[in-house]
Amino acid sequence: KAQRRPEYRERIPIEGKFGQGKYGYRLNNIRAKRADTSVAWINSIFLVMNLLILVRVFICLRNLAAKIASWVTKKSMPREIPFARACQFSSNRNAYLAAHI
Repeated sequence: KAQRRPEYRERIPIEGKFGQGKYGYRLNNIRAKRADTSVAWINSIFLVMNLLILVRVFICLRNLAAKIASWVTKKSMPREIPFARACQFSSNRNAYLAAHI
């Protein structure tokens, strides 16, 4: 009994994927007459299931990249300096330039 428990736990996700294929992707309604055609249908259904997972991952990564790009551009934008301080900086710079020319 203790030996069967880890094997059972290993099979749970696999059985779940077969159930998802049967009820979500019509894996139980294959009407092929030849065995090799049935295998091709089954393989194509599992290929589509895997491609849909990859599409979901790609969309999540694209959204994450867009959020990071938005955050970086927001952080790299120059902040506005109040008008009085801007005038002070420009007059100090002009005085420095006039003294060293």
